[in-house]
Amino acid sequence: MKISLNNDYLFYSFLFLLICLCSLISYENISFDLYFNYKYIEYSRFFRDLMNGYKNRTYENLGTFPIWGYGVVHLFLKNKLYILIFQQLLCLISIIKIDQFLVKIKKITSVKFSRTLMLLALPCFFFHTQMWPKSVSSSLLILGILQLFYFMEYKKTSNLIYSGILMGLVCNLRSDYLFVIFSLPFFIIIFEYLNKNLTKLNCLKIFIMPFIVFLFLCPWGFYTFSKTNHFFLNSTNTGHTFFIGLGQLPNNAWGITPMDDDKLMAEMIKKQFNDENISTVDFKANKFLLNEFRKLVILNPSEWIKKCFFSLRLIFLDPFYVGNVANFQKNEVSNIDEIRSLEKYVYNFDFKSATEIIIKTKWSFSVKEIFQMIITILTKIIGVFTFIFFLALTIIRLSKYAGTKFLCPIISLSYLLIIYQISISLFAFHMPVYNTSIYLIYLISIVLLFEKTFLSNNIQLLKNK
Repeated sequence: MKISLNNDYLFYSFLFLLICLCSLISYENISFDLYFNYKYIEYSRFFRDLMNGYKNRTYENLGTFPIWGYGVVHLFLKNKLYILIFQQLLCLISIIKIDQFLVKIKKITSVKFSRTLMLLALPCFFFHTQMWPKSVSSSLLILGILQLFYFMEYKKTSNLIYSGILMGLVCNLRSDYLFVIFSLPFFIIIFEYLNKNLTKLNCLKIFIMPFIVFLFLCPWGFYTFSKTNHFFLNSTNTGHTFFIGLGQLPNNAWGITPMDDDKLMAEMIKKQFNDENISTVDFKANKFLLNEFRKLVILNPSEWIKKCFFSLRLIFLDPFYVGNVANFQKNEVSNIDEIRSLEKYVYNFDFKSATEIIIKTKWSFSVKEIFQMIITILTKIIGVFTFIFFLALTIIRLSKYAGTKFLCPIISLSYLLIIYQISISLFAFHMPVYNTSIYLIYLISIVLLFEKTFLSNNIQLLKNK
């Protein structure tokens, strides 16, 4: 039997084994979202109490952040192992569905290239090894976007309904996707107009998707109204995120740190509300911090511009999440500081400093620690290469096919999500995990850009046949 990635079952088997391997490597890690998992467990108790007719009233102290969707996961999957299996299965399904769309629907000629990218998606695999809502929302977002892709190909109403249901679930897990999801119909209309396909599109029908999303978010809206007397569909951490995001600029003029417990932020909240116990994600505090963020930027715009450029640098150097394979272990890891320093120096090709670390520690690393370090560095390299490759293909495509020829609806929709996510990192707060949530969107863009830029003649021949 010839071993080839063109074989569906072989590719799916490799994919499954890689995901399992990454899960085993990271399983001992304590969840990155440890504090918020406690909050989600509280929500799960709230839902359980709700189903029992409010007998225990365990919801009194619940706030309006984080949003409650991951609490449902904790409600039905109480064991960490079951939750991680569920997350990895969703990841596996989303990759398989992407592959089927590219191979069966778009009929790409570079199947081996596409599937190699999928198998090398270590940032994506490790992203799903943590107990956080970002994992579930990421997979559901991919599946929802794929339904929009199918709609753009076949114009079926059922695809809009499926997309609306999936996107509704997404927004109940991560409210930061809300704005871009509600804007998608408008952008699809624009893309179709630029490509002169608007006559084939029922513009009113396309708003079925955001309407379903709105219906799915209504329970959260009624809940927030009961808590704050304001009906809103997102969570109340926007001000907090934007404010401490200013602190990502080292030695910034505001004196802000990029920490959740930033002293300046805490003092401002305490002074404003005369309450030591008020949370920075309280509804009133959130509104106050957003206003303070605007004031600080207006008063010192040059410092904010410097902050944005610094964030841009971070995006290039550390675009994707690489997994917490060494620094969040249940048990203390020996030489953890040295491991992180060695990773950093090797990653930056500073072999002199790396050698100094090795001499200092007399190479007292265990086999496990060495393996973890290698995996982390490899994942970083893959992530940086993927990001640079995407940018390079974008530049090449624009230089060869400027204007509407560049605006393939599917590629354009992918770019919308990518630009949105990068904008959050740029203007609000840079965390590689945010960008990694759409890692598979990057891969879709890379494959289609590669096809249309370098293999378009082959595609046309295939269509003619």
